Amino acid sequence: MVSQPPPTMTQGILPEGRSGRILACAMAGIVILVIWNGIALPLMGWYHQRAEALNMRAAMTARMTELAAALPALRQRAATSRPGPSFFLNGANDTVTAAALQDRVQAMATALGATLSSVETLPVVQSGAYHRISVRIATTVSFETDVRLLDAIARATPAMVVDELQLHLAAGARRDNPMLDTAMTVIAYRPEGGTPRKGAR
Repeated sequence: MVSQPPPTMTQGILPEGRSGRILACAMAGIVILVIWNGIALPLMGWYHQRAEALNMRAAMTARMTELAAALPALRQRAATSRPGPSFFLNGANDTVTAAALQDRVQAMATALGATLSSVETLPVVQSGAYHRISVRIATTVSFETDVRLLDAIARATPAMVVDELQLHLAAGARRDNPMLDTAMTVIAYRPEGGTPRKGAR
């Protein structure tokens, strides 16, 4: 009696011949698909996200450089503006004056298509014969709108200045038109007693 060789692991499990080759190719394809979905796709997604973040950062850096270059001119314009009859805020008291300043800033933002997400009147500070009235605002706008808002404040009557300006790239901002989370303090002055002193500057 001729002895038969012991069965291998594949005998009785995988078909032989053409069917076996087709099954082997299918199994290889499944393995490749698993590797692609489990490793290659996540790596490609991470790479594209990283590249997008770097491109966004580069665009934001360029725009922030433009803004930094524009600010000195805006400050100089505000510093050299000649005071007129409405150079200072007028109001019966600090509360009324602060409300008027808040309304004025709100109107300027609305005219530029900006919506203020936060408006806060800060405590009044005595500065010589004047009261410093300050309003803290926050908004999310494009870079161009930010510059236009700063320019409008610099040109405003009564005179206003910007302090504590903070700019951050808004979450989900597009690279071609990044939105900025902007916060700033707008300051104006009210003469003590509510009426500017004659010849005051």
